Amino acid sequence: MKVLVCLLFVCLSWVNSANLSCNCGWRNTGRIVGGQETRKNEYPWMVALSNGCGGSIVTPYHVLTAAHCTAEERPSSIIVSVGRHYKYGSNPNLQEHRVAKFIQHRGYNHASDASLNDISILVLATPIRFNQYVGPVCMPSSSYNLLGKFIKVTGWGLTKGTGDQNALREVDVEVISNSVCRRSWPLVNSRPTQICAYTPKKDSCNGDSGGALVYLDPDTNRYTQVALVSYGHPQCGIVAKPSVNTDVFAYIDWVKQAIAQTYPKEQICTKV
Repeated sequence: MKVLVCLLFVCLSWVNSANLSCNCGWRNTGRIVGGQETRKNEYPWMVALSNGCGGSIVTPYHVLTAAHCTAEERPSSIIVSVGRHYKYGSNPNLQEHRVAKFIQHRGYNHASDASLNDISILVLATPIRFNQYVGPVCMPSSSYNLLGKFIKVTGWGLTKGTGDQNALREVDVEVISNSVCRRSWPLVNSRPTQICAYTPKKDSCNGDSGGALVYLDPDTNRYTQVALVSYGHPQCGIVAKPSVNTDVFAYIDWVKQAIAQTYPKEQICTKV
Protein backbone atom coordinates (compact mmCIF):
# COMPACT_ATOMS: atom_id res chain seq x y z
CA MET A 1 0.00 0.00 0.00
CA LYS A 2 2.84 2.43 0.87
CA VAL A 3 4.47 1.76 -2.52
CA LEU A 4 1.16 2.43 -4.29
CA VAL A 5 0.71 5.73 -2.43
CA CYS A 6 4.25 6.83 -3.31
CA LEU A 7 3.76 5.93 -6.98
CA LEU A 8 0.47 7.83 -7.03
CA PHE A 9 2.20 10.90 -5.59
CA VAL A 10 4.94 10.74 -8.25
CA CYS A 11 2.39 10.38 -11.06
CA LEU A 12 0.27 13.27 -9.81
CA SER A 13 3.37 15.43 -9.43
CA TRP A 14 4.40 14.66 -13.00
CA VAL A 15 0.97 15.44 -14.44
CA ASN A 16 0.46 18.65 -12.48
CA SER A 17 3.97 19.99 -13.15
CA ALA A 18 3.87 19.61 -16.96
CA ASN A 19 3.87 23.40 -17.47
CA LEU A 20 6.51 24.08 -14.81
CA SER A 21 10.28 24.19 -15.32
CA CYS A 22 10.64 21.75 -12.40
CA ASN A 23 8.45 20.25 -9.68
CA CYS A 24 7.43 22.85 -7.09
CA GLY A 25 4.65 24.36 -5.02
CA TRP A 26 2.68 21.20 -4.34
CA ARG A 27 0.45 20.88 -1.31
CA ASN A 28 0.15 17.71 0.75
CA THR A 29 -3.60 17.70 1.32
CA GLY A 30 -4.05 14.07 2.58
CA ARG A 31 2.45 34.68 14.50
CA ILE A 32 -0.54 33.69 12.24
CA VAL A 33 -3.66 35.37 13.63
CA GLY A 34 -7.17 34.02 13.10
CA GLY A 35 -5.79 31.08 11.13
CA GLN A 36 -5.96 27.32 11.48
CA GLU A 37 -3.40 24.59 12.00
CA THR A 38 -2.09 23.08 8.78
CA ARG A 39 -1.84 19.35 8.18
CA LYS A 40 1.60 17.90 8.82
CA ASN A 41 4.00 18.96 6.04
CA GLU A 42 1.09 20.37 4.03
CA TYR A 43 3.35 23.12 2.66
CA PRO A 44 6.68 21.41 1.84
CA TRP A 45 8.61 24.63 1.15
CA MET A 46 8.15 26.03 4.65
CA VAL A 47 11.36 26.69 6.59
CA ALA A 48 11.91 27.48 10.27
CA LEU A 49 15.04 29.40 11.25
CA SER A 50 16.56 28.96 14.70
CA ASN A 51 16.35 32.73 15.32
CA GLY A 52 12.54 32.60 15.13
CA CYS A 53 12.07 33.70 11.51
CA GLY A 54 10.55 31.76 8.65
CA GLY A 55 11.70 31.17 5.11
CA SER A 56 11.01 29.19 1.96
CA ILE A 57 12.93 26.59 -0.03
CA VAL A 58 14.01 27.83 -3.47
CA THR A 59 16.65 25.22 -4.44
CA PRO A 60 18.37 22.43 -2.48
CA TYR A 61 21.00 24.99 -1.43
CA HIS A 62 19.00 28.22 -1.18
CA VAL A 63 16.40 29.52 1.27
CA LEU A 64 14.59 32.84 0.81
CA THR A 65 13.88 34.98 3.86
CA ALA A 66 13.73 38.63 4.98
CA ALA A 67 16.86 40.76 5.31
CA HIS A 68 15.82 41.87 8.79
CA CYS A 69 16.15 38.19 9.79
CA THR A 70 19.85 38.15 8.83
CA ALA A 71 20.93 41.76 9.41
CA GLU A 72 22.27 41.22 12.93
CA GLU A 73 23.14 37.53 12.66
CA ARG A 74 26.14 35.44 11.68
CA PRO A 75 25.63 32.52 9.26
CA SER A 76 27.11 30.10 11.78
CA SER A 77 24.45 31.07 14.33
CA ILE A 78 21.48 29.98 12.18
CA ILE A 79 20.10 26.46 11.85
CA VAL A 80 17.61 25.86 9.03
CA SER A 81 14.84 23.33 9.70
CA VAL A 82 12.75 21.85 6.88
CA GLY A 83 10.05 19.20 7.08
CA ARG A 84 8.98 20.67 10.41
CA HIS A 85 5.37 20.89 11.59
CA TYR A 86 5.75 21.29 15.34
CA LYS A 87 8.03 23.97 16.72
CA TYR A 88 8.56 21.76 19.75
CA GLY A 89 8.14 18.00 19.68
CA SER A 90 8.46 15.12 17.23
CA ASN A 91 8.90 15.85 13.51
CA PRO A 92 9.57 12.58 11.62
CA ASN A 93 10.37 14.37 8.33
CA LEU A 94 12.70 16.94 9.89
CA GLN A 95 15.99 17.90 8.24
CA GLU A 96 18.36 20.44 9.77
CA HIS A 97 21.03 22.33 7.85
CA ARG A 98 23.73 24.82 8.70
CA VAL A 99 24.13 28.07 6.79
CA ALA A 100 27.36 28.69 4.87
CA LYS A 101 26.67 32.34 4.01
CA PHE A 102 24.05 35.07 3.70
CA ILE A 103 23.40 37.03 0.54
CA GLN A 104 21.55 40.07 1.83
CA HIS A 105 20.26 42.72 -0.55
CA ARG A 106 22.74 45.59 -0.58
CA GLY A 107 19.94 48.14 -0.62
CA TYR A 108 18.51 47.03 2.70
CA ASN A 109 18.98 49.48 5.59
CA HIS A 110 18.23 47.88 8.96
CA ALA A 111 17.97 51.32 10.59
CA SER A 112 15.28 52.55 8.18
CA ASP A 113 11.59 52.34 9.08
CA ALA A 114 10.74 51.91 5.39
CA SER A 115 12.19 48.36 5.28
CA LEU A 116 12.84 48.58 1.54
CA ASN A 117 14.75 45.69 -0.10
CA ASP A 118 13.90 43.45 2.86
CA ILE A 119 15.08 40.24 1.23
CA SER A 120 17.92 37.82 1.87
CA ILE A 121 19.07 34.40 0.69
CA LEU A 122 20.61 31.76 2.93
CA VAL A 123 23.17 29.55 1.20
CA LEU A 124 23.26 26.16 2.91
CA ALA A 125 26.35 24.13 3.74
CA THR A 126 24.61 20.88 2.75
CA PRO A 127 21.78 20.29 0.26
CA ILE A 128 18.18 19.76 1.28
CA ARG A 129 16.93 16.29 0.36
CA PHE A 130 13.68 16.71 -1.56
CA ASN A 131 10.84 14.24 -1.06
CA GLN A 132 7.05 14.31 -0.77
CA TYR A 133 7.25 16.33 2.44
CA VAL A 134 10.10 18.70 1.59
CA GLY A 135 10.48 20.63 -1.66
CA PRO A 136 10.70 24.06 -3.30
CA VAL A 137 8.04 26.68 -3.73
CA CYS A 138 7.45 27.96 -7.27
CA MET A 139 8.95 31.35 -8.09
CA PRO A 140 7.01 33.91 -10.16
CA SER A 141 7.87 34.17 -13.86
CA SER A 142 5.76 37.32 -14.26
CA SER A 143 3.87 39.78 -12.11
CA TYR A 144 0.38 38.74 -11.00
CA ASN A 145 -2.54 41.15 -10.73
CA LEU A 146 -3.35 40.29 -7.12
CA LEU A 147 -5.42 43.32 -6.08
CA GLY A 148 -8.48 42.04 -4.22
CA LYS A 149 -7.28 38.45 -4.31
CA PHE A 150 -6.46 36.30 -1.29
CA ILE A 151 -2.99 34.94 -0.72
CA LYS A 152 -1.87 32.45 1.91
CA VAL A 153 0.68 32.98 4.67
CA THR A 154 2.01 30.25 6.95
CA GLY A 155 4.09 30.43 10.10
CA TRP A 156 4.67 29.69 13.77
CA GLY A 157 4.19 33.30 14.88
CA LEU A 158 2.02 34.85 17.56
CA THR A 159 -1.70 34.13 17.68
CA LYS A 160 -4.21 36.55 19.19
CA GLY A 161 -1.25 38.71 20.19
CA THR A 162 -0.15 36.24 22.89
CA GLY A 163 2.57 33.62 22.75
CA ASP A 164 3.89 31.74 19.75
CA GLN A 165 2.31 28.71 18.15
CA ASN A 166 3.67 25.16 18.41
CA ALA A 167 2.09 23.86 15.18
CA LEU A 168 2.44 25.51 11.78
CA ARG A 169 -0.64 27.60 10.99
CA GLU A 170 -2.07 29.18 7.87
CA VAL A 171 -4.31 32.11 7.08
CA ASP A 172 -5.60 33.78 3.90
CA VAL A 173 -5.24 37.55 3.63
CA GLU A 174 -6.51 39.95 0.96
CA VAL A 175 -4.13 42.03 -1.15
CA ILE A 176 -4.88 45.77 -0.99
CA SER A 177 -3.46 48.64 -3.02
CA ASN A 178 -0.30 50.37 -1.86
CA SER A 179 -2.12 53.70 -1.96
CA VAL A 180 -4.63 52.42 0.61
CA CYS A 181 -1.78 50.84 2.56
CA ARG A 182 0.02 54.19 2.84
CA ARG A 183 -2.83 55.54 4.97
CA SER A 184 -1.51 53.21 7.67
CA TRP A 185 2.14 53.03 6.61
CA PRO A 186 3.20 56.30 4.88
CA LEU A 187 6.64 54.91 3.98
CA VAL A 188 5.29 52.08 1.82
CA ASN A 189 6.99 52.25 -1.56
CA SER A 190 4.95 53.62 -4.45
CA ARG A 191 6.99 51.38 -6.76
CA PRO A 192 6.00 47.70 -7.00
CA THR A 193 8.51 46.31 -4.50
CA GLN A 194 6.08 45.80 -1.63
CA ILE A 195 2.70 44.07 -1.35
CA CYS A 196 0.22 44.98 1.37
CA ALA A 197 -2.42 42.61 2.71
CA TYR A 198 -5.27 43.06 5.15
CA THR A 199 -8.16 40.94 6.40
CA PRO A 200 -9.86 41.84 9.71
CA LYS A 201 -8.54 39.77 12.64
CA LYS A 202 -6.23 37.79 10.35
CA ASP A 203 -2.57 38.62 9.96
CA SER A 204 1.03 37.49 9.96
CA CYS A 205 2.79 38.29 13.22
CA ASN A 206 6.01 38.14 15.22
CA GLY A 207 7.76 34.91 14.33
CA ASP A 208 6.32 34.82 10.80
CA SER A 209 8.96 37.23 9.43
CA GLY A 210 10.63 36.03 6.25
CA GLY A 211 7.98 33.40 5.59
CA ALA A 212 6.29 33.01 2.22
CA LEU A 213 3.01 34.50 1.05
CA VAL A 214 1.83 32.24 -1.75
CA TYR A 215 -0.77 32.36 -4.51
CA LEU A 216 -2.40 29.29 -6.03
CA ASP A 217 -1.71 29.76 -9.75
CA PRO A 218 -4.84 28.69 -11.68
CA ASP A 219 -2.74 27.64 -14.69
CA THR A 220 -0.54 25.21 -12.78
CA ASN A 221 -2.63 24.46 -9.68
CA ARG A 222 0.60 24.98 -7.73
CA TYR A 223 1.60 27.57 -5.15
CA THR A 224 3.84 30.44 -6.26
CA GLN A 225 5.58 32.67 -3.74
CA VAL A 226 4.53 36.23 -4.48
CA ALA A 227 5.85 37.90 -1.32
CA LEU A 228 7.64 37.38 1.98
CA VAL A 229 6.64 38.74 5.38
CA SER A 230 8.37 42.05 6.15
CA TYR A 231 6.55 44.03 8.85
CA GLY A 232 3.24 45.03 10.42
CA HIS A 233 1.75 46.39 13.61
CA PRO A 234 3.05 44.75 16.85
CA GLN A 235 -0.57 44.07 17.90
CA CYS A 236 -1.15 42.04 14.76
CA GLY A 237 -4.73 41.05 14.04
CA ILE A 238 -5.97 43.35 16.81
CA VAL A 239 -5.09 46.81 15.49
CA ALA A 240 -6.67 47.32 12.06
CA LYS A 241 -3.49 47.81 10.04
CA PRO A 242 -2.29 45.87 7.00
CA SER A 243 0.90 43.86 6.81
CA VAL A 244 3.68 45.01 4.48
CA ASN A 245 5.47 42.32 2.51
CA THR A 246 8.38 42.21 0.07
CA ASP A 247 7.26 41.58 -3.53
CA VAL A 248 9.31 38.59 -4.72
CA PHE A 249 8.87 39.20 -8.47
CA ALA A 250 10.38 42.68 -8.06
CA TYR A 251 13.59 40.92 -6.97
CA ILE A 252 13.48 37.80 -9.14
CA ASP A 253 16.54 38.80 -11.19
CA TRP A 254 18.44 39.42 -7.95
CA VAL A 255 17.40 35.96 -6.70
CA LYS A 256 18.59 34.32 -9.92
CA GLN A 257 21.90 36.18 -9.74
CA ALA A 258 22.48 35.13 -6.13
CA ILE A 259 21.89 31.49 -7.06
CA ALA A 260 24.16 31.71 -10.11
CA GLN A 261 26.97 33.19 -8.01
CA THR A 262 26.92 30.32 -5.54
CA TYR A 263 25.56 27.15 -7.21
CA PRO A 264 25.27 27.87 -10.96
CA LYS A 265 23.78 24.44 -11.71
CA GLU A 266 20.77 25.14 -9.49
CA GLN A 267 17.70 26.81 -10.98
CA ILE A 268 14.50 28.25 -9.60
CA CYS A 269 11.24 26.50 -10.50
CA THR A 270 8.76 28.64 -12.45
CA LYS A 271 5.80 28.46 -14.78
CA VAL A 272 6.85 28.04 -18.42
